[in-house]
Amino acid sequence: MSTMLFSKSKRFWPILSWRVTLFTAFVSCLALSGYAASMTGWSNFSLTLSDLIHYWFAFDESNMTHQILATLRAPRAYAGLFIGASLAVAGLLMQGLTRNPLASPSILGINAGAACFMALAAIGIPVVSDLNPILNAVLGALLSGGAVMLLGGFFSARSHPLRLVLAGIAITALLLGLTRAALILADDMAYSVLHWLTGSLSSVDEGQWQQLWPPVVIGLVLAMSLARNLNLLALGEEVAVGLGSNIRFTRFVSGLTIVLLAGASVAIAGPIGFVGLLVPHLVRPIVGHNYHLLILISALAGAALVSWSDALSRAIAFPTETPVGVITALLGTPCFILIATRRS
Repeated sequence: MSTMLFSKSKRFWPILSWRVTLFTAFVSCLALSGYAASMTGWSNFSLTLSDLIHYWFAFDESNMTHQILATLRAPRAYAGLFIGASLAVAGLLMQGLTRNPLASPSILGINAGAACFMALAAIGIPVVSDLNPILNAVLGALLSGGAVMLLGGFFSARSHPLRLVLAGIAITALLLGLTRAALILADDMAYSVLHWLTGSLSSVDEGQWQQLWPPVVIGLVLAMSLARNLNLLALGEEVAVGLGSNIRFTRFVSGLTIVLLAGASVAIAGPIGFVGLLVPHLVRPIVGHNYHLLILISALAGAALVSWSDALSRAIAFPTETPVGVITALLGTPCFILIATRRS
């Protein structure tokens, strides 16, 4: 008996050691990303690691460096981390639900719906302009995502992925038309709305960060709670039903989670592309297809990607700032082409 236990432990420890090493590596990358996002910028003040440590553990309101970190750098760095995690997990859930490796939240019209409602609020549309920005974006994402789900038969027991994709394309085209019309009518707000539509963290402040983190935390917790059902769904709908999984409940909660994560992110930074599409492809070959680990590592990788992209956006054309959505597109396009080429 002792020999059997010893042999099992010898097989178990390498697996545990590999997972701990992987998790440590991603957390270290995340910490470096947060540091890079906090330290880089156009300010004339020279910031060091010591300043960051004192800001965390010995904050002084009279210290100008601490005030810069508190009002400008830290909220933007935290928002970049949370937005990257949100978009990556939303894309992962979208690909898992549709069983389409090229799917992303935009395939459901979620990003387009959130962006459309934010653009309508910018031109002063009644009711929409009176709502909280996070609530406004989530509502737009919920309505557009719900329309796509209904048209695509998402809540039926045997929905076809292609039907859902076609419904998403149709609704997205409609919402993009409304967004462009709102942009034409925006007048003085046109430039700021256009800049926001490219995806930018430049206007994030403490108030927006306080609005962002509660829905993101709720969405990430819901995503982790769905890991078992998504693992069963990956085996096929018939197998999942046979093993006791409620397909409709899984789809409903997953759709709500995607709406919450993507809507909150779009409300703060605009529709940043390629994060939800690219990160799951990069993570799966490393961690496999177990959603318990896949969701966690995807969140860390997405947070790191957006944070490094934000740091590059401030350094690539100094002293002006490039929208972070442009950086993610420049980084994501060649990687995605490589992935698609290798798959073919």
